Amino acid sequence: MKSLLSISSHVVHGYVGNRAITFPLQYKGWDVDAINTTNYSNHPGYGSLQGSASTPDAIRDVLQGLHRVLDLNSYDLILTGYTPNADVLSVVKDEVVQVLQKHDGKIPRWIVDPVLGDNGKMYVSEKVIPVYKEILSTGLVSLITPNQFEFEILSDTKISDWQSCESAVTAFAERYKVGNIVISSVEIDHQLCCVGYMDGKMFSEPIHKIDCNFNGCGDLFTGLIANSYYDNGYKITPGSIAAVLQTLYNILQLSYDFEFEKSGQVPKVVKDIKVVAAKRYL
Repeated sequence: MKSLLSISSHVVHGYVGNRAITFPLQYKGWDVDAINTTNYSNHPGYGSLQGSASTPDAIRDVLQGLHRVLDLNSYDLILTGYTPNADVLSVVKDEVVQVLQKHDGKIPRWIVDPVLGDNGKMYVSEKVIPVYKEILSTGLVSLITPNQFEFEILSDTKISDWQSCESAVTAFAERYKVGNIVISSVEIDHQLCCVGYMDGKMFSEPIHKIDCNFNGCGDLFTGLIANSYYDNGYKITPGSIAAVLQTLYNILQLSYDFEFEKSGQVPKVVKDIKVVAAKRYL
């Protein structure tokens, strides 16, 4: 059975972080173990939340506890997503690197979703940026799934056209030895696309945009990409990205229609994507 360790945020209500990743992958046949970097009542899109972020010691304890009961190299994939601060991210980095530097037997592939922010706004402290660069510098990351804002921060390059995009992606791959790159959304010439890179080649697939913001969309996208990456022999292809984008569009459209029917108004924000109700699209 294919297995994955997902290290990301947790909310009691809503579908972001591990809540947006776990069910879709379980539905697709994955055995998912989840480590929660937060324990919040809901995501910040509601305007308020209660709960707490996990401490570095708590994350280290959980990971070391896992070490005692199973071989972490037994996972097919390790996915790291939202971490609340640089100290927690450093612990995640140290523990995962220890697993991946094992030189005998099975070695999981490391998928990094560097959750920093979007639309020009940081969600987390800027102190996590150098830690993400340290993670990338290990050469152990197999796939990275930033959005355009996050990629521009990590690559220190502004994407303004297709030429600058290709130059930045190629330089990034060569610098960090990342074989697979997926930028979830890039807007060039008023066209929204998903950009992929594999084996020295960049490609793009158009995104059918819905005029609405969806909380948790990026986390769900990374989960779907992880499944596709595994199913395609640890490769990202134009066809696999197109299939993921279609699945994501179907789920978001259902969520949008549900919100419209419930409120009777055209929604500008969908706080909770309908992951379970849209399971037929998985």
